[in-house]
Amino acid sequence: MHAPSRGSRAESRWAVPYYVIGGRYADTTFRSLVEPAPVIGPFEKHAAALEAWSERARATIDFATVRYQIVWHEGAGDPPLPTEHASDAVA
Repeated sequence: MHAPSRGSRAESRWAVPYYVIGGRYADTTFRSLVEPAPVIGPFEKHAAALEAWSERARATIDFATVRYQIVWHEGAGDPPLPTEHASDAVA
């Protein structure tokens, strides 16, 4: 048996949109998001989301309580909320 070809049905089920989320947290434990930033995305490719994350992170590099991350969202409908992922942010 061979691997699925590009664009196959098996591969497309893993194509989920990426979003950049985050904002200002209460402190550097990054558990409580107090000022969410607008969600950026969706991005089809992780590389595009990484570029957007990098731009936003560089713009806020001087703020110790601001953090952004890339998440993927499998469900249809609204993009993920930063507060859903607040405890997932790691240093």
